[in-house]
Amino acid sequence: MISTARHLVSTFRFADLLDVLVVTVFIYFVLSWFQKRASRSVVIGSGSIVLLYLCARFLNMYMTSQVFGAGLTALLVILVIIFQDDIRMALERLSSFGIFHSRHRIPVAPGSVDSLIEAVKALANDKIGALIVLKGRDSLDRHLTAGTVVDGEISSGLLYSIFHPQTPSHDGAVIIESDRINQFGVHLPLSHNTLEIGNAGTRHTAALGLAERSDALVVAVSEERGTISLAQNGKLDKVNCEQFKNRIYSFYNTKVSQGSKIRQTGFPIRNPGTKFVSVVASVALWFLLVNRSEIVNRTITIPLEYRKVPDGWVMENPAPAEIKVSLSGPERAFNFDISELKASLEINNLENGFQAIPITESCLNIPSGLSVNGISPSNFTFDASEMVKIEVPVKVATKGNLADSLEIIELKAKPASIPLLVHAGQEKEIKEIFTEPLNLDNIDRDHTEKLELRLLPNARFSDEEHEWVEVDIKVHRVIKIILPDPTR
Repeated sequence: MISTARHLVSTFRFADLLDVLVVTVFIYFVLSWFQKRASRSVVIGSGSIVLLYLCARFLNMYMTSQVFGAGLTALLVILVIIFQDDIRMALERLSSFGIFHSRHRIPVAPGSVDSLIEAVKALANDKIGALIVLKGRDSLDRHLTAGTVVDGEISSGLLYSIFHPQTPSHDGAVIIESDRINQFGVHLPLSHNTLEIGNAGTRHTAALGLAERSDALVVAVSEERGTISLAQNGKLDKVNCEQFKNRIYSFYNTKVSQGSKIRQTGFPIRNPGTKFVSVVASVALWFLLVNRSEIVNRTITIPLEYRKVPDGWVMENPAPAEIKVSLSGPERAFNFDISELKASLEINNLENGFQAIPITESCLNIPSGLSVNGISPSNFTFDASEMVKIEVPVKVATKGNLADSLEIIELKAKPASIPLLVHAGQEKEIKEIFTEPLNLDNIDRDHTEKLELRLLPNARFSDEEHEWVEVDIKVHRVIKIILPDPTR
């Protein structure tokens, strides 16, 4: 096990680090959600099933792994069905987390807050039931039904009149966003948390229901007892007037005004135990799943290149141009771009004649985590020849005949000589190099033609520019004078 762990650490990649970080964040949010939303029995039961499944995989218990694998799939479906509302709320809150929202303060006039506090106190003193929602950063649209749009300024008189028993909408809730009354007569979702609700009525049940599904602060005034209750973050608290005032100001100063900034600064030090468990669980899963991944074998074809050929040497008939490499390793290690693979050979210590250089694993740029089982072909073969450079004069070859009235004055090649590479020891055997034949039949004036050079056996051009030469052709006309025959 220790050797396996060392092997996994030695083959640890940057992608594996990202893999662990992503799973850690996922586990952290799942654990945080379970702590807030799920009962202890659900957490213990789900955790036990996952733990048993991991142990079965680690110990290679095939039947147990298959049974629990199916059980985990069924458990996931059941949890999604049971907690679908909570999952939807969690996804909605992701859009309001950190960088997705502006850090600028949402303007709230102090007079509007004072009017809200004054109205709630008046409603409580007169035992008039009221339900007021102070919107935070979460969207409330899917939780609200009915209602009438107002979009008016907050005033104690307007709030008091909305909840007066003689008005038809007094049983609904008022939605306040920033310092504006957005809607009234709105119906809120009800909570099913009987332990938190106690003997409270429908108004308090609705307040707690919305507080469980969003970050809103909901104010509930009891018409029977004239008390003020605040529902926030799934909790329902009865408060006095001073506590109510402090909670309202605290909400506007933090949750609404600077909620994004506070969440960001508090995240690194919040829930250290949950973060530690998330990291440990993610690392343990990585070691377990990577260690248990099946070994696969694949054969791939990659190009072969050679370099660092010594100066003065020529390689002929090099083969092969590509090789087949048999690789084995975990499936995750094959996640790479095959086009980036190549075999590279360094050519040195050459001798004249046929040579074979072994193709070894060190010549391959194989990603870490993979083993080379075989290379075919295993040798790179070629014919090597040592070459020397010599300067050879250029001769212009001709064919055909000039017209009777023309005569060549000059055939001059430019350049007059070119460098060639020839096999060592043959320097004195090559005296000159000829051009392709110049057709004299087509010449009737002075001009320049470009002719290709005819390369000699066992010789090479040292530069592609020297494969052609220009030939200056100069001719003149011959005037023939026919004299009379003196014998006549």
